Parts: sequence; C-alpha cells; structure tokens
Amino acid sequence: MKFNRLRLSGFKSFVDSTDLIIEPGLTGVVGPNGCGKSNLLEAMRWVMGENSFKNMRGSGMEDVIFAGTAGRPARNHAEVVLYIDNGDRSAPAAYNDCEVIEVSRKIEREQGSTYRINGREVRARDVQLLFADASTGAHSPALVRQGQIAQLISSKPINRRRILEEAAGITGLYTRRHEAELRLKAAETNLTRLDDVVAQVESQLASLKRQARQAVRYRNLSGQIRETEAILLHLRWTQAVTSLKQSEEKLAETDVRVTELTREAAAATTLEAEAADRLPPLREKEAEAAARLHRLTVERDNLDAEEARAREQASRLTARLEQIGQDLGRERHLIEDTQGAMSRLDAESQELKGAEEGQAEAQAAAQARVEENRVSLDATEQELDQLNQEIAALSAERTSLVRTIEAGRQRIEKLERQLAEIARERETLSDAEEKKAQIALQSAELDEAAKRVSDAERAALEAEEARRGAQEREKAAREPMQQAERAAGDLAAEAKTLADMLSVGESDLWPPVIDAIAVEHGYETALGAALGDDLGVPEDAAAPIHWGALPPFDTPPALPEGATPLSYFVKGPNSLARRLSQIGIVVSVEDGERLHALLAPGQRLVTKEGALWRWDGYTAAADAPTASARRLEQRNRLADLEGELAEARSKASEARNAFDAAHVAAEQAMQEEQARRAALREAQGENNRIRDALASAERAASAQLSRLAALAESDERLSGDKGEAGRALEEA
Repeated sequence: MKFNRLRLSGFKSFVDSTDLIIEPGLTGVVGPNGCGKSNLLEAMRWVMGENSFKNMRGSGMEDVIFAGTAGRPARNHAEVVLYIDNGDRSAPAAYNDCEVIEVSRKIEREQGSTYRINGREVRARDVQLLFADASTGAHSPALVRQGQIAQLISSKPINRRRILEEAAGITGLYTRRHEAELRLKAAETNLTRLDDVVAQVESQLASLKRQARQAVRYRNLSGQIRETEAILLHLRWTQAVTSLKQSEEKLAETDVRVTELTREAAAATTLEAEAADRLPPLREKEAEAAARLHRLTVERDNLDAEEARAREQASRLTARLEQIGQDLGRERHLIEDTQGAMSRLDAESQELKGAEEGQAEAQAAAQARVEENRVSLDATEQELDQLNQEIAALSAERTSLVRTIEAGRQRIEKLERQLAEIARERETLSDAEEKKAQIALQSAELDEAAKRVSDAERAALEAEEARRGAQEREKAAREPMQQAERAAGDLAAEAKTLADMLSVGESDLWPPVIDAIAVEHGYETALGAALGDDLGVPEDAAAPIHWGALPPFDTPPALPEGATPLSYFVKGPNSLARRLSQIGIVVSVEDGERLHALLAPGQRLVTKEGALWRWDGYTAAADAPTASARRLEQRNRLADLEGELAEARSKASEARNAFDAAHVAAEQAMQEEQARRAALREAQGENNRIRDALASAERAASAQLSRLAALAESDERLSGDKGEAGRALEEA
C-alpha cells in the first residue's frame, strides 16, 4: 500500500488545512520538539480507525480537535484525509474503480466520527478491514511510534507473531475470523436463548391446553351454576315479596306512631317558645355580672404585680447598702497602711543623713590599708609562681614514668593473653589424626551412596519402561472405548431426536389415534396411504372430530381373493377395527389393478409401497411416504433403537471397564515411577550430602594444618616481644 498525501484540517496543532506530500522513497519531517511531528503519525493512525483516545494522548477523542489559542478560536470539527495509490488496481473490488483511494475521517464535537471512502460514508469496521487486507492499520507494527522499538525487542513471542502475520498478509483474515467467531458466538447464544424460548413456549402451550380443559369444565360448571343461581334468585324473590308485605304492615304502624309523636313535638315547641321569651332579661343580668367580675379580676392582678415590684426594689436597696459598707471598710484599711509607710520613710531618711557626715574619713583610712596589702600581695604571688613551676616539672616527669610503666604492664598482659589464646587454639587443633580417620570413613560412605544411586537409577529406568508400556495399553484401549461411546452416543442422540419428534403432539388436548397404533416393519407406508389424514384424528369423544368406538362387523364383507387384511399387520384400538378389516394388502400393482373391480363398498387395496385402490374407483400411485407413514416408521425405528442402544451401551461399558483397568494400571505404573524417581532423588541427595561433607572435612583438615604452622610462628614471635617488654618495664 502506497500513501501519496496526508491532508489535515483542524487536527490538533494543524488548525489550517495542511497537505503532507509523501514522495516515492524516504520522506522525512525535521523540526524542534513540540512542532507537531508526532501529530502526523497520530493523524495517520486516527484515519486508519484508531478508537483509543489514550493512544491519541488525550482524555477524550474530541481532544484531537484544535482547542484554540490566545489569538485563534477553537474549531468545532477536525478532518484527516489519506490518499492511497491504486495504480496497480490491487484494492478490493468495491474501491477498485479509481486510481487514487481517498479515505477520510471527520469528527465533530458531541456528534462522533464519520468515515468515508471515495466520498461514500462507510463503517469504521470497513476502514479497518481495508487496511488489514493490505497488512497495515492503526495498530500495525509498521507504524513505529516513540518507544515501540524497545517494546518490540522485549516483547513475548506471541506478540511478535503480529509482525509475521502482517508480513504474510493474513491480518485481514484474522480480523474477519475474529468477527466471524463473534457472530458465531452470538448465533450460539441466540440458539441457546431460542431453546429456552421454545421450552418456555412448550410449557405455556401445555399450560394453555390444561386451561382449555379447565375452560370446558368451567363452561359445564357455569351452566349448572346458572341454573342453581336462577333457583336461588327465585327463592330470594319469594322471600323478598314476603318481606315486602311485612314491611308495609310495619310502615302503617309507623305512620300512626309518627302522627302521635308529631302532636307531642308541637306541644314541646310551644313550651320552648315561652321559655325563649323569658330568657333575654336573664342573659342581660348574666352579662352585667360577668363585666363586674372581669373588672375586679384585672384590678387584683395589677395590685399583685405592684406588690412584687415593691418587694424586688427593697431587696435591691438592701444589697446596695451592704456593698457600700464593705467598700467603706476597705478604704479605711488602705488609709492606715499608707500612714504606716510614711512613718517608716521618715525614719530611714534621718539615718541616711547621719551616715553621710563620717564617710570621708573612713574612705581615706581604707585607701591606705589597700596600698599596704597590694605590695605584700605582689611579693607573695612571685614566690608562688616559682614554686608552681618546680611542681609542674616534677609532676610531668612522674606522669611520664607512670605512663611508661603502665604501658609496659599492659603490653606484657596483652602478650600473655595472646600466648594463652594461641596455646588454647593449638590444643583444639591437635585432633588431626582423628579427622583423617573420619575422612576415610566418609570416603567409604560416599562409595556406598554412589552404589545406591546406581541401583536407584536402574530401578527408575525399569519403572519408566513399565509406565510407558501401561500408557501404550491405555492408549490402545482408549480408541475402542471412544468408538463404542461415540456409537452409543449417536444412537442415543438419534433416539432422543426421534423421541422429541414423536413427543411433539403428546401434550395435545386430544392425542391422535396414530399414537395408539403398532405396525410391523415394512407396512408403515401402506397404512399411511390407506388411512391418510384420518390417522391424525383422536379417539376422544369430546373432540369435534373423533373416531367413534363401534363394535366389529358380525360378518364383514370378504376381501377379494389374493388380498390380506391389513389388520394382520397392524395393532390398533377397537375404533379402527372396522376400517382395518376392510383394507387389503396386495403384493404388486398388477394384483391391485386386477382386484380393483372386485372391491365391495368401503373396501380398499394398498401395496407396501403405498399404491391405493378404493372401491369407488379412486386410484393413487405410490408416491413419497406420507407424514403418518414417516411417523410410524420413526416409532418403529425408535423401538429398534432401544435394543441397539442397550447393546451399544453394554459394549461401551465393557470398553470403558477395559480402559479404566488400563488407566488404573497406567496410574499405578506412573505412581511407581514417581516413587522410584523420588528414591533416586533421595539417593542422589544423600550422595551429594556425603560428597559435600567429605570435601568440607578435607578443606577443614588442610586449613587446620596451615593454622597450626601459623600459630607456632606467632608463638615464637610473641615470646620474644614479651622478653623485650619485661626488660623495658624493669628499667622504668
């Protein structure tokens, strides 16, 4: 696929319409950071169908639209157009009529993206498939972005497979296969859902049939209920007429009583009017008394409030008098303290004035004594300095000698400790001979361990051979078992299919008579041709159309000579006895044509192939089996399948038992091999442990001899150092 030109309009930093011409050969774009070089590659990936805004370095796909600057407003849409060279006519047939294929993608804010190929709007999937068929696309390794080289180098082999698939030109096939797999999965889901819906509809159908039976019963019961209700209503009407007569009698009695009560009410009304005339003067007196009572109550409340205010004022004045008394006592105490302080200040002032009069003479005498003491002090300080210098020199010499003696003693003690440590270490390293004997024993143990490892390896190889043989036998037994199980599964599936097909009508309200018929093999087509659609009629008398149960003919009309009654080969209900006795089976068409004219009314002749001759002249040639014949054949096939299925299941069980035995033997052989290999690993581990211990002992013995030689040398050196330190200590 050759790209000629890339046009950008409103895409990221390309606010104006910009064309990037891609010349043959190598085309490069050079510029500083931030100039938009990466935006060109992102625009190419975007027009190829990239749907991830993260790969576009944005928080949403609308971020690819120019967002505006301080000097330019934002755009509402962005568009990228990619021009592809189709001079060799290698594009798909739908786009192969042009030398240049124009692929564009346009996005508008809050409206999404639209794709176009040569000006015709297409789906995003169509654009992706176009580039996938050409071994490229938005996620193609050929479009190298920042950091992708290191990612490809460090990626897993399964991720590198994409590069090889793209180089082989099968990316589009994988894309279409993935889409086909998704559709197949969706179809499988729909089929599963359809099975559920069919099962639900069947359950609803059975429920509706039950409801239909209940409706018939309801209709019958409704008639009985209506009759009963009519009788009940008649009884209620009779009772209502009787009640009406009684109510009319009571009404007459009530009218008489109402008349008497009306006269009494009129008399009471007269008394009430007289009492109402006497009532207004009494109400005026009550109003005057209430007004006086209200006025007295208000005056009492005012007097109570005035008394409360007076008491509260008296309490406040009493508290104020107590506060004034306390303030007066505190002021008197402060006046007394002030007078005492003024007396003390007067006495101190008199003392200071007396002291100032003799201060000059005392100061002159003190100055003379200070001069005498200063001269004596200078002489004493000079003598003290000389004595301090002599003491410092003697102390320094003494300190140096003491330090030398202490250092000599410490060195001698250190050398003695080192010599003692060397002596103790030489005592601990004196078991070299014992270690040699131990090394010899470990060498013997190593030889025995190597022998055990060899025996364990030989046993492991034998167990491995036994395991391989058991697995071969298991593999040999698996194929017959699988074949037997597949055969049993095929028969079971066929039996289930036939059972499902035959059970479709079992839940009908009135099952057809064909389900009650048993016919010998080979006569299904003859019975289907002889009875036809009549086999779908039920026996139930409640059905609108049904087979009635009539007794057989006492002396049925005889069939023509050469015809065998069909009832010899068919076992059915009594309602079909008359019909089956008047149907004859002939061997060939010639016999049927020869005997056709001899048929009595109601008789028929059929062949096993389905040819039919009726008494009234009706003739039908053998044709394809009817639905009834196929249903009878399926019932017979289902009966045969039961025996075949039992035999197949028996063979499958035997093959399964043989396979299980071989599988158990293989498992036991595998466990034995694992046990032998565990013993081998244990023996190898023991051998390695003994070898490591022997090597460690040999290294320890060699290190011990080297350490003994070093200790002897150190002992001699430290003894000489101890003698020199002793002589230096005696001199100090």
